[in-house]
Amino acid sequence: MKAFTASALAAALYAATASADPVQACPNDVCFKVAVPQAAASSGSGNLYFQMSAPTSYQWVALGTGSTMSNSNMFIMYTDGAGNVTISPRTARGHNMPTVSDNGAALTLLGGSGVSNGKMVANVLCTNCASWSGGSMSLNSASTNWIAAWKSGSAINSASNSQSIQQHDDHSSFTLDLTSATVSSDSNPFTGASTGGNGSGSGSSGGGSTSGGSGVVFNGGGGKSAILLAHGVIMSIVFVALYPLGAMLMPLVGKWMAHAVWQSVAFALMWVGFGTGYAYARDNDYLFNNTHTLLGTAVTALLAIQPFLGYAHHAYYKKFQGRGIISHVHIWYGRALMILGIINGGLGLQLANTPTRYVVAYSVPAAILGVMWLGAGVWGEMRRTPRMKQEHSHESSESQQRIPYRQKK
Repeated sequence: MKAFTASALAAALYAATASADPVQACPNDVCFKVAVPQAAASSGSGNLYFQMSAPTSYQWVALGTGSTMSNSNMFIMYTDGAGNVTISPRTARGHNMPTVSDNGAALTLLGGSGVSNGKMVANVLCTNCASWSGGSMSLNSASTNWIAAWKSGSAINSASNSQSIQQHDDHSSFTLDLTSATVSSDSNPFTGASTGGNGSGSGSSGGGSTSGGSGVVFNGGGGKSAILLAHGVIMSIVFVALYPLGAMLMPLVGKWMAHAVWQSVAFALMWVGFGTGYAYARDNDYLFNNTHTLLGTAVTALLAIQPFLGYAHHAYYKKFQGRGIISHVHIWYGRALMILGIINGGLGLQLANTPTRYVVAYSVPAAILGVMWLGAGVWGEMRRTPRMKQEHSHESSESQQRIPYRQKK
């Protein structure tokens, strides 16, 4: 009797587990569902089913395993132009655009996929998602890391799984409990009557509202988050406006204290901007794997000695009433780094796939202030040259007056 009761209890537990619905995560209006057949859940490997759905206002939507883009097993969905969707398996190295891999995920588009009523849906079977070239994932784990991204815009309409795509507008990351995603049958779980997801819950990400099942924990995200926006705004103000305007103060006003205070404020803001950029790059796998972060770090570090060069220049000028080698080092070193900083801002806009209107908003003031800066420099040199000649003439006159007059015998 006890044995029968134990067997019945085990069977009941098995049935309860095996009849669970797919686990669901919905950052914004993009939804992902994942289901693991009982056989795969028992062994930790095998077939994995997932569904991706989103409004057709999105150009593409992506789901990936892992916590960062680098080495993630990624699945990208976009319309094929014939009433269906294309599902493209890709991988990425660093924070570069993902590319189709020869040894990537083995995906099969299942029934129920397509484009209808303003929504695109992909029901997918993956036969090797437990292990890929960049890592592995146990299909009976209670904590698996996933990432997602999406891009709004006009439909791609391509049946090629190697179609080029633009960088995402936003992204999210979450943890799924695959033990809550077990289904009894090793077949398409998204065409049955119960496809609503397992449980209910909510979380938050940088891109907006999120919802998900009891087996979902959202870890955040947001491709255009507040910290990234702060970094872009601060660094643009510093390199496009504050530094050039501060450099103009000396030739136009001639007050070294005004120049020093102005540039000190810009210098402090630069480090705030660098800190926000570093934090975002570190948390989103951008750090030191692209030209923008490498050049930005170099420019910021090199500018750290500019205040000391400025003080040395001031001390020399005060003592000798003229420029020396240290003066020219301070001036040209600063000019070179300002130009590199402005160029790097453009690289940052490119890396973030910034809309054209913001590129124009950055480029036009940069060009205008660049011309003003150049003009101020020329004006300053024109004012300085006659003054230097006058001082030189005055010194020569004084020198001649000090020569003793000798009468001819």
